[in-house]
Amino acid sequence: MFMPVVNKDKCTGCGECVEVCPSEVFELQDEKSEPVNADECLGCESCIEVCESGAITVEET
Repeated sequence: MFMPVVNKDKCTGCGECVEVCPSEVFELQDEKSEPVNADECLGCESCIEVCESGAITVEET
């Protein structure tokens, strides 16, 4: 199982992770990315690759 984590201090709210995620894990809330469907994460790390600010990590649980 995988757990995506967003560092709110680094997140710029660009929405790239929202667009690239195949499982619709992320939503923008208050101009920041929020992993609202974290239990759907596949661990593909596409979100990490597109996050220019380095705000996202995916931890294996």
